[in-house]
Amino acid sequence: MAAGNPLRTSKAPYAEYPLQDLLRRTALRLPKKVAVIDGERRFTYRELDRFSDRFAAALLSGDVSPGDRVALLAPNCVEFVIGFFGVLKAGAVVTTINSGYREREIAHQLNDSGAETLVVHEALRPTAEAARDDAPDLKTVITIGQGSGNGGPFWDMIETAPSVVPSPPINPVEDLAALPYSSGTTGLAKGVMLTHFNLTANLDQCFETEGEAALTTEDDVVLVHLPLFHIYGLQVLMNGAIHCGATQVMMGRFDMDLLLSLLSSHKVNPAFHGSACRTGSDGLPGSQGP
Repeated sequence: MAAGNPLRTSKAPYAEYPLQDLLRRTALRLPKKVAVIDGERRFTYRELDRFSDRFAAALLSGDVSPGDRVALLAPNCVEFVIGFFGVLKAGAVVTTINSGYREREIAHQLNDSGAETLVVHEALRPTAEAARDDAPDLKTVITIGQGSGNGGPFWDMIETAPSVVPSPPINPVEDLAALPYSSGTTGLAKGVMLTHFNLTANLDQCFETEGEAALTTEDDVVLVHLPLFHIYGLQVLMNGAIHCGATQVMMGRFDMDLLLSLLSSHKVNPAFHGSACRTGSDGLPGSQGP
């Protein structure tokens, strides 16, 4: 690339706002648009916003306070999205746990992050329970599914939550939103501290583009085939789709036959998957080339 000829002009200065406003804004703009397809279940943006409000209210009426770390251990599912934004709306920090972790790795992340509350899918609950002996500070386990646990099942909490919409003060530049963990190539995984501003500015960098350079639009259907506990799935697929008002199709676990079926049945937009890793003639991601 020639000096003085950037591929894209800087978008700085970036707006400063809490990451949860991302969902609120899209819900106001596209309230009846299908936001998530998860198996036979469909949820609009208005429903995602309302359910995450109620989950936040339930958390704050229980053991969670603004600034606390709340761990989220689940495969790709609509509850992951609701739980993630519910934790943010409570003013807390989400630490996303790899759904393939074993007991020792789960306990390490719970201890290292300081999480005292765990939201876990019922399919992963046995492994999480086996980690509890080595995570003495874990107080509350909230189960996604039909089973009950300390803190009550996920959907029961939403149904019985206070009706007040939480609005704890957030400093987007200083306050953490997410604490995902690295791959741990030099030992045990390490937390990556991401503020609200880190994530919202990155979304503006990636998705506030026009014409052929746009990664996705509200007309796209996005297959969420990468794990949401990982930053690519979390930020590029989930948050990127919400930023643009696109529809997400959840894939709980990668399977080639299922992938092909979902691509066909939901008319997933192949342009999105190409543009997400689009390269130009210079080989740089995001470059259109001549």
